[in-house]
Amino acid sequence: MTITVEEAQKVIVKTFSKSQLWHVVSISEVENIDSYSRTRIHTTYILDLASSADGTSTHTSFITISTAAENITSAFPSNSPHIFAQLITMIHKGTSLPIPEPILDTTLSVISYPYLLTPPQPLRSNSIITISAARSQNLLTAPQEAFIDRALGQFLGQLHSGVQNDWFGPPSISQPVEPSYSWQDTFVALLEPLLEYAHDSDIDLGAPYKDIQTYLARAIAAFLFEDVEVPSLIWFTGSEDDIYITRPRDTSPSIQIAAIVPTLAHSLWGDPLLETFFLPPAPSEVVKEGYADGGGNPLLVFARQKTKRLWYTIFLALVVLVEREGIQITDSPFNKRPWALDALKRCTRALKDAPCY
Repeated sequence: MTITVEEAQKVIVKTFSKSQLWHVVSISEVENIDSYSRTRIHTTYILDLASSADGTSTHTSFITISTAAENITSAFPSNSPHIFAQLITMIHKGTSLPIPEPILDTTLSVISYPYLLTPPQPLRSNSIITISAARSQNLLTAPQEAFIDRALGQFLGQLHSGVQNDWFGPPSISQPVEPSYSWQDTFVALLEPLLEYAHDSDIDLGAPYKDIQTYLARAIAAFLFEDVEVPSLIWFTGSEDDIYITRPRDTSPSIQIAAIVPTLAHSLWGDPLLETFFLPPAPSEVVKEGYADGGGNPLLVFARQKTKRLWYTIFLALVVLVEREGIQITDSPFNKRPWALDALKRCTRALKDAPCY
């Protein structure tokens, strides 16, 4: 799935010509093959914009395109662009997260796919970098790392305390006919098709399938997942790959969070501990402090909650594998498929003796 500069220009003209005519100077795909948030049906691009056709880029927009999902079946379906837009509006109302509120277009009148387009921001694409890339390239000082960690914690605390729902499960435009008010029932209903997918695909789960079913039955009997009373909006597969900061130019301890990629493909109403940001050994103490400042509740108080986090890591690993079905493994050290296979083995083996009380 690709979009040309000419197509992107048509999108820009349709959306913003009444306020200012922007010109698309260049377009680049947000590479997320190594991201937890990757899906098979969504692709995001960064558009570099200028005020004239031969001008220098001064602004950027993100455009997320969604292919028709009818031809793809999945053990964990992705959210639609309509859902993205709905959730982002709720995030704007309930938090101060710097995620741009996009314009949704499903008319197919300009390009052949539904899309979300963010308003132009006064940033050049070469002036921003993802947090994960900045860390891996050692671009951050220790105070800058701490500043970012605290900011991430605050964002997540605001998200989980400020954007809540009456029922658990995947988001929908309207309330489901039979809404679930039990996180345990919801989570198990989401997990079981993924376990069946792995079993049918001969994926090495690290333990016999029947043993994993026994571990899950034990967790259910102990009401392991029933300590979640209020459904919070969980980004779930969102990570530092999806958050851009301005490139550090000096040793100032503060860093600007420049943009958050407006994709919420796997978001759901559920348990805050499910966030990938809390994937062990995370969260750090600084993230925890920021999380509390943002309104978040303590995450890991009892031993059984660490067992619950094992199940959430298994869940994440299975989603990662589903979204990479049929994709050739790359040599990238950050490729998530090998990580997912290893995580499944580690976590299922740890479940054998993990406490549920």
